[in-house]
Amino acid sequence: MRPYDIVLWDLDGTIMDSAQGIFLSFEHAFVEMGRVTPDRAELQRYLGPPLLATFGEHLGFSPEDTTRAIERYREHYHAIGAFAAEPFAGVIDLIHDVRAAGMTTALATSKAFTAAKLVTEHFQLDGLFDIYGTATDDDVRKTKADVLGAIVDELGEHGAQRDRIVLIGDRIHDVEGAEEFDIDCVLVEWGYGTPEEFAAATASVATVADLRSFLGI
Repeated sequence: MRPYDIVLWDLDGTIMDSAQGIFLSFEHAFVEMGRVTPDRAELQRYLGPPLLATFGEHLGFSPEDTTRAIERYREHYHAIGAFAAEPFAGVIDLIHDVRAAGMTTALATSKAFTAAKLVTEHFQLDGLFDIYGTATDDDVRKTKADVLGAIVDELGEHGAQRDRIVLIGDRIHDVEGAEEFDIDCVLVEWGYGTPEEFAAATASVATVADLRSFLGI
């Protein structure tokens, strides 16, 4: 018997190697805001968390500047950054195989809907997911926990058991969001996380083959 019935998939750093496009959009936002642009080693820290948290909490922008910075980021990302990405080798095949094995799949990303849709349509990923979970463009639903809450509510209508659900992600906010709902979280080491983040997860996997084995596929 496989350990899970339902597999939730993060997008950036898990399915997609999207760092290049995100870096370009951050750099555009900093230039447009007249701010000193951090180097990419610093920007690496901001791969994954919601933009509101990045600009408002981590970078200390005022609420007004946070709003402007997000607008500048998104204008670039929607036009250019979303497409400067590529799937991690083997992950899409694994998601196909998870579905073929009869397991439910869901996208679970804190990327806003429009940005996520640009990526999943461009890379022909939409057909992989039974549930399409994203943040909202108006940032009312913005954190990974917010997204998971909406997914769990939808799954709950069908009697899903939480101990049969796993989130596949790559950063600590995936772990923290999953913990709020008593969901297991596996971090992939090919993403953007750190060893400290991996240690906080239910498990971490180094390769797609390892994840395949973990899921019993």
